Amino acid sequence: MNNSSDKTPEEQQKDQLTTFYFIRHAEKAVDQGRDPELTEAGKNRASQWVNYFFIKDVDHVISSDFKRTRETAAPLAKSKKLPVELYDVSKVDGVSLLETYRGKTVALYGHSNTINVYANALQKDSIYKELEESDYNHFFIVRVDKDGNSNATKESMDFME
Repeated sequence: MNNSSDKTPEEQQKDQLTTFYFIRHAEKAVDQGRDPELTEAGKNRASQWVNYFFIKDVDHVISSDFKRTRETAAPLAKSKKLPVELYDVSKVDGVSLLETYRGKTVALYGHSNTINVYANALQKDSIYKELEESDYNHFFIVRVDKDGNSNATKESMDFME
């Protein structure tokens, strides 16, 4: 039986840390209505997330149920041999995400007007604004410890064209 006393302090701490990467979908086609697919640039960006996460553990890859987010999440999920789990944008919030994925590392693919909301909710603040429509480089990392203390950062990833 594997109990917590068999683990190093670092392993115990990692078990109790929840990490979310809140990532906006990649570049979308503008001529395909409400549920567009990715452009070639978007497909390239989606595949480059694999490199970013190459040496990072990821327990779950989750996506809103839109073509652009599913297509952005798919390369990472495939590389980590994980399914793309779908979530309902209208029902999920920071609290429900934390309850569902406590102790895990999650790459969540969402939208310019949702990923900031999740980051703000988890840190109980409202400092992060919606991403600009043309902003595909920024994403948020939020870490929450076992006591609910959080640390959120807005990061930028410059992808090769």
